Amino acid sequence: MSGVASEHLTDVTLDDVLGALATSKRDCFTTYDECADLADKARELRDALRVLAADLRERHNVVGRLTSSALDRLSESMDSLARKAEEMRTESLHAAESVEHAHDEMHDAYKPVQQAAADAGLAMPSARVHNEG
Repeated sequence: MSGVASEHLTDVTLDDVLGALATSKRDCFTTYDECADLADKARELRDALRVLAADLRERHNVVGRLTSSALDRLSESMDSLARKAEEMRTESLHAAESVEHAHDEMHDAYKPVQQAAADAGLAMPSARVHNEG
């Protein structure tokens, strides 16, 4: 941009930032969906482990303390994993909402100024500090 002092130049544009925020929001929603799948799979695995433990006890006479204990721990781990995935799912939704809010605030605060500068034929809007006082 000719006529603009170098200290006012940057490689980052408003559109770049808005695009990055939009991408982050999509990533948050992807994580939200993936966490739901993870929680479902953990519960399915927990249920399968319980069925396996019952089958080993009832049909195969595998009633050892170590085997039962190991299957119980695995089942409990899947419960814990499902709970953590649900917590992550909730946090991902909150993150998506926060990113969307930041995007909207930034867009609303800076896009009109950017457009007004372009409409006035300016290379860029002046900094607020130049207009205060």
